Amino acid sequence: MLDFNNPIVMLMVLPCLITVIGHALFRFFAGEGLGHTLANSSLIIAFIVTLLLFYGVPTLPIRTNTDQLFFICLISLCFGFLQDRYPKISFLSPQIHIALMILVVFWIYSNNGAFPVIRADIFSLAYITIISIILFLKLEEIQYNDLQAPVALFWTAVGLYVVAKGSNIPLSENIMMILIASLGTYLILNFPRPKFTFGASALYPGYLIILSVAMQMFNVDPSLAFSLIILTAIFYTENIINLLPNEYATPLIRLVLPGLPIGFAWLFS
Repeated sequence: MLDFNNPIVMLMVLPCLITVIGHALFRFFAGEGLGHTLANSSLIIAFIVTLLLFYGVPTLPIRTNTDQLFFICLISLCFGFLQDRYPKISFLSPQIHIALMILVVFWIYSNNGAFPVIRADIFSLAYITIISIILFLKLEEIQYNDLQAPVALFWTAVGLYVVAKGSNIPLSENIMMILIASLGTYLILNFPRPKFTFGASALYPGYLIILSVAMQMFNVDPSLAFSLIILTAIFYTENIINLLPNEYATPLIRLVLPGLPIGFAWLFS
């Protein structure tokens, strides 16, 4: 019998179960085509449900990082779900995506920082905003290349967990455990070849969860900036592999390579 009072079971097993059940329900009720397209939202629904059960119902006005993360996930899930369901909607343009990324960065900052923004924080926010936009556009570029995008998010979540563990930031550890379990289940469901599209419903919230946690970790310990920057190399793993001779572009190399920036990030955390 599973004991959901156990934090490990709650944070790892519960999101796995919800992700699997959600995929099955979308497939059953929406049919083979649309169901496979929309089922990716199950992993974010699993994340949100687990977050609510573990940290409680959020309050208004927003007071904690988990309250804010809930609303970020909910809004971006609805936004992504619309795009998956109606991909030709005109207002869902790349410019809107970039504007939303900027708004989210400043919204996350506003929950921990002070206004007016001091000079040092303005430069930090500018760097974070630029990096977040670049990485987001990179994810959109590889979104439909097999499973590159979810694999990149999965390994980045693992990297953030390792750095949070090494730096003793329990909140970030817990949130990353939920995301790792949800993304890992999605990847297992798509083994040995992709069956469920990794659409905007998973891409937008998944990336914003990682961005939120990274900013929260930087707020707790600014010395982690170098470790967090190292982890961005995970998004370019496939580009690095393409530079290698063909005989080295093996499945083993593809599996091991993301572990290198994680290891370096842990050393500097």
